[in-house]
Amino acid sequence: MSAREKLLGWLDAERDRQVEFLRAFTRIDTCNPPGDTTEAADFFRRFLDAEGLSHRTEAPQASMPNLISSFAGAKSGRHLILNGHLDVFPIGDRSVWKGDPLSGEIVDGRVYGRGTVDMKCGTTALLFVHSYLHRLKDELPGKVTLTVVSDEETGGKWGADWLVNNCADEVLGDCVLNTEPSGLQTVRFGEKSMLWVRFRVKVPGGHSAYPHISPSANKIAASLIKELEAIEKMEPDDPSVNIGVMQGGVKVNMLPAECVLDVDFRLPVGITRQAVLDAIAAIVARHPAISFEELLEGNPEANWCDPTHEMVGHLTRNAASALGYEPKPIVSLGGTDTRFWRMKGVPAYVYGCSPAGMGGIDEAVSIAEFHHILRTHALAALDYLMATT
Repeated sequence: MSAREKLLGWLDAERDRQVEFLRAFTRIDTCNPPGDTTEAADFFRRFLDAEGLSHRTEAPQASMPNLISSFAGAKSGRHLILNGHLDVFPIGDRSVWKGDPLSGEIVDGRVYGRGTVDMKCGTTALLFVHSYLHRLKDELPGKVTLTVVSDEETGGKWGADWLVNNCADEVLGDCVLNTEPSGLQTVRFGEKSMLWVRFRVKVPGGHSAYPHISPSANKIAASLIKELEAIEKMEPDDPSVNIGVMQGGVKVNMLPAECVLDVDFRLPVGITRQAVLDAIAAIVARHPAISFEELLEGNPEANWCDPTHEMVGHLTRNAASALGYEPKPIVSLGGTDTRFWRMKGVPAYVYGCSPAGMGGIDEAVSIAEFHHILRTHALAALDYLMATT
């Protein structure tokens, strides 16, 4: 039996086991903030131990561990990196969900719960890909490394960014596969830059019946929001501006003395972070009460790698064998940890489930899509490694 036939056999025979792992993972709270992923990391370690896979932990922040698991094949070859994250978006108001946001229940062919789409589905898939490739190690050339990281939802400083800068020999590799939600129709070979900025408006404040005593921090913030919208018209391609958090005022009959805005600017290829920061500075200069600071200082620019790379072919060909059409390579709207590898010159590609419902109320992932993603990545990884023989 060929390696491919064995792999296809495991993919089919262990479908129930794969889904049960995803459901159990969903029941573990890894919301970020606060970002504590220690329980989930233990869960993954137990799986790796049961599969006979060695692993170690890098935890620059104790509550945000990162797992590295590597194995070498029978002879030298390419080094493939598999990358997924443990942390997920916060749940928000639980009362508006139809059920328990951490239930992992199966409803209409979907696993229900926070983070199932982003990206417990994808990280689970790569864990199984890693274990199946390990079973084939005596037939494979090269090396495979699984990186399961924390802190992705808050910028990656203590996760993927830490690993590529402090464990480069172990985790950079020759190519990266990532399973963030991309939609089955696309393979992502690049992404916009994430520029997160905090604006702080400070004025004396006072009683609302005496508006001549002080301006309102909230009104100034509202004017700032309108002015920031001009950044969306920058060329050569329109960036986006999202007012993610707004906090101002303490009581209905008081003039707000302070208002804080956290704004997410997404910058396409061709617009630099410095250009947007300069535009922000020009706007803020018109408002003496406003100051600003960058929250993800040093975050990469918009980035991309070769859309005709061999790995794109492996992904699209294997996806097409099940879908009946080939996914198209595009630049991602959302950010992923793959940017840290691309900025180090390593090609990195994203293929995952539909992003529909990601971070929303009643988030749930299709089990059929989960199995498709697992299959596509397993076969693409095998093809990539075997291409050197």
